[in-house]
Formats: sequence, structure tokens, C-alpha cells
Amino acid sequence: MRWVFYTLLVANLVYLGWHLTVDRLERAPLASSSQSAARMPAAGSASSLALLSEQPQPDRAALATPPSSQTASCTVVGPWSDSDEARRARIQLRAAGLAGRIEPVRVEKDRLNWVYLPPFESRQRALEALNELQALGVDSFIVKEGDYANAISLGYFSSVESAEGLRTKMRNAGYPVFVRETAREVTEYWIYLPPAEDGGAVLADFLVGNPQAGRSKSQCPGNAQWKG
Repeated sequence: MRWVFYTLLVANLVYLGWHLTVDRLERAPLASSSQSAARMPAAGSASSLALLSEQPQPDRAALATPPSSQTASCTVVGPWSDSDEARRARIQLRAAGLAGRIEPVRVEKDRLNWVYLPPFESRQRALEALNELQALGVDSFIVKEGDYANAISLGYFSSVESAEGLRTKMRNAGYPVFVRETAREVTEYWIYLPPAEDGGAVLADFLVGNPQAGRSKSQCPGNAQWKG
């Protein structure tokens, strides 16, 4: 019976070897697939590929060149002291082919040096001081209204030296006078030509016929309606 035992033992060994071989062959594709998957980058990783159309594009507005903040310069013609005169001049320029816009400009003129005694506490006290000054032969008058009401004016001088000379003289006589610069504010009217227009020969001819006016350069007004 010994041969039966050995025959069964050999059969079992052959069966075991066959089973191990089949199991190894079945696991090999799975391992290969796992290794391939490990080599592939995960979705959303830094090494993943994407179409250019899928990539975030730079902001076009950030690449645009910012507009220039420099303000244009205009040729200006004038001035006129009256708006009606300025309108007539603009009509004349337009008939010659030059569009323009009238702009009022506030300017200070007639700068003078004012010599004065500061305002008194009452009209009566100002009158008493005025009588004293006039008795000394000082030309003077009382300011009747405004911020300097009841002040006494001793005169206006174009020369600073003349104004300071009178101030010194009156202070030496015991009167606390002061000097301040004053100016008369007036409105002038100028005609502004478009930024690209310098007037050329047409404007030169216009100025010959209007010698009171001149030409200059100034910052163009905002939102100008040149044909308005």
C-alpha cells in the first residue's frame, strides 16, 4: 500500500504547483495596471496637462496701456471785457472757418497798495479821527460798507515805496496805519480754439482787424463744445 501513499503525495504536489502558477498569472496584470496608474499624474496635480483654451488667460485690461493724463493745450484769443463783444468775435472767426468756445475768466487787475487806519468801533469815532486827519492836511475818507466799514482810507499807491513812506510818516505822527495790497477782480472773455487748431493765417488776419485782442496758450476747458 506504500505505493498508493506516494502516488497521492505526488498528485497533491502537482496540484499545488499548478494552483500557485495560475494564481501568479492572474495577479500579474493587476500589478501592472497598478504600476501604470501610479505613474499617471492625478487630476488637478501640477504636472497634469490641459489645453491652452482651458488655461486661465491674462486680463486684457491689465495689459492695456493706461490713457495719458496730460491735459491738451488750446490756442486762446482775447480778451474781451464784454460777453457780447466776445460773441461777435466768435461769429467772425466761425465765418472764417475757425470754431471756438467762449470762456469767462476771473482775473485781478489794478493791483494797488492801500494805506488805511483799521475800522473804528463806531461811526462817530471814525468821524472824529477823520476830522483830525483832514485838519493835518491828510487826504482821507471813511469806508462806508464791507469788511472794512468805519476804516479810514489814506490813499492807494501803485508803488510799494510810496505806500510805506506814508505809513512811516503817519505812525511817527501817532496814527497806527497799515498797508495791504488790493486788486480789482474783473471778468474777461476768451475764445478757446480746439486743441488741434492754432488758427494759422486765418487767425493772423483776424488779429490784424482786431488789434485789441491777442493770442496765447492755455489749458483746454473740459467737455468743450467747439461748435456750440
